[in-house]
Amino acid sequence: MNLIMLNIASFIELMGAFVLFFAILQTASHRVDFSIKVYSIQSLFLSITIFVMGIHSNNGELYLSSFLTFAIKVVAIPYFLNKVTRRISIREKIVPYINMTNSVLITGAITIFAFFITKGDFASHEFIARRVFPTALAVILIGVFIMIARKKAIIQIIGFLTLDNGIILAATSITKGLPLVVDIGVFFDVFIGAIMAGVLIYRIRTSFDSLDTSKMSNLKE
Repeated sequence: MNLIMLNIASFIELMGAFVLFFAILQTASHRVDFSIKVYSIQSLFLSITIFVMGIHSNNGELYLSSFLTFAIKVVAIPYFLNKVTRRISIREKIVPYINMTNSVLITGAITIFAFFITKGDFASHEFIARRVFPTALAVILIGVFIMIARKKAIIQIIGFLTLDNGIILAATSITKGLPLVVDIGVFFDVFIGAIMAGVLIYRIRTSFDSLDTSKMSNLKE
C-alpha cells in the first residue's frame, strides 16, 4: 500500500514538472495562439495533478476542483481568449522586452532560485509538499516574469493566468485542497477576470490599433 502511495506521489511530482515545463515554454513562444494553447495544456496537467492528489489524500473535494480547473482553465478561458484574438485579428508575433533566448535562461535561473529558497523549509511535510511546492513557486515567479517581460496585453494576461495556476498548485500541495466554497469562489473570480481582461483588450485594440502596452507609456491626461 505504501509503495502504491509512493508511486502516486511520484506521478504527482511528474505532473507538477509538466506544469513547470509549460510555464517555461510560454517564455519561448513567438505567437499569441501558441501561447494560449500552451496555457490550456498547462492547465490540463494542473487538472490531472489535482485529481491525482484527490486520490492520494482521499479528498473528494479535489475531484470537483479538478473538474472546475478543466472546465474553466482548459476549456472556457482558452476558448474566450481565442475568440477575442480572432475578433480583433491578432496575427503579429509576440514582442518581448527581453528576447526569447534570454527569457528562457532567466526562467531557468528563476526555477533554480525557487528550489534553492524552499530547500529544507518543508522537511517536516510529506513527500508531495516537499517536491511540488518548489515547482509551484517557480511557476508563480515565471508568471510574474511573463507579465513584466512581454509587451502585448494579452500575453501579460496569460502571464497572470500562469501565476494563478502556480498559486493553485502551491495551495493544493500544502493544504491538500482548499474548502470547496473557496475553490468555487476563486475559479469564478479568475473566469470573470479573464472575461473583463478580454473586453479591455478589445477596447485597447480598437482605440489604439495595437496591444503593445509600451506604446501607451507616453499617454498624457
